[in-house]
Amino acid sequence: MDAFLLQILNGLDKGGAYALIALGLTLVFGTLGVVNFAHGALFMLGAFVAVSVQNLLTISKKVKDESITFFDAYKETPYLEIWWGDTGTALIDYAVPISIVIAIPVMLLIGLAVERGLVRHFYKREHADQILVTFGLAIVLQEIIKANYGANPIPVGAPDIVAGSANIGALFGIEGLVYPWWRMIYLLFSAVIIAGVFAFLHLTTFGMVVRAGMHDRETVGLLGINIERRFTIVFGLATIVIGLAGVMYTPILPPDYHMGMDFLVLSFVVVVVGGMGSLPGAVAAGFLLGILQSFFSMNEVKSILPGIDQIIIYLIAVIILLVRPRGLMGKD
Repeated sequence: MDAFLLQILNGLDKGGAYALIALGLTLVFGTLGVVNFAHGALFMLGAFVAVSVQNLLTISKKVKDESITFFDAYKETPYLEIWWGDTGTALIDYAVPISIVIAIPVMLLIGLAVERGLVRHFYKREHADQILVTFGLAIVLQEIIKANYGANPIPVGAPDIVAGSANIGALFGIEGLVYPWWRMIYLLFSAVIIAGVFAFLHLTTFGMVVRAGMHDRETVGLLGINIERRFTIVFGLATIVIGLAGVMYTPILPPDYHMGMDFLVLSFVVVVVGGMGSLPGAVAAGFLLGILQSFFSMNEVKSILPGIDQIIIYLIAVIILLVRPRGLMGKD
């Protein structure tokens, strides 16, 4: 039972990341009809917002180490600790939560710049053209990050208060079942963001107009509504979603320059399995594939089918598309 619950939690954790990335990708495709191969790079940029904030907060200088009296010794001490003592130390410890606040305007500006400067010129072009230009943008962003931050992963720690594990076994009467606090926070964060996006699209006038434009752009435009401007805002919203997903994922997976490409392929598989343009399908497929990948990553399974954890998502995608070519929730 403890192994089963642990795999469920691992699957929900992975599924939350897949669902967030696929949700933003589906928002862009559903509203603008653009196949955005730069979406994974935006996830990477969100992660490196957290890296940048951590680097900024830990700018330091050499200070004499008073604990060593036999000779002069110096240690690197962050300016925040020198200026503000324990308050400065707390700010450094909470680099990831601070990054969330900073990432919202940063990712919004990046999203608007990408949409207005590049993507809008390819709305009426073939999907092949969209894929080529956005994939090229992804490579450019990847190389910029590599040039400025290096090729190695950069660890970003969660706040100390949630750096350990929780004894969740006590809730189920199971001894020894623990799970990292930050992974549970990430799952809760994913659920809140997903619920927020759906509430925005279904419970606000702005969102209702956007959904109407997704179905019939020309009719909405004839009503005197500037649907293109609203779609630009939705692109910015999708960029914020993917950026926040990247920020929150940094304590789980140290960011590097190619992490966007790693998640890009998975996100497109999730979108296709869920049904192109279907937001509920993207979320459902994200959690489904995350759970399946988690169970097939168990040592007991891999001992029977070596390497199955690496291909299970693609096998499931093939099976689902053979049975239902438009995906789980795609429109017939």
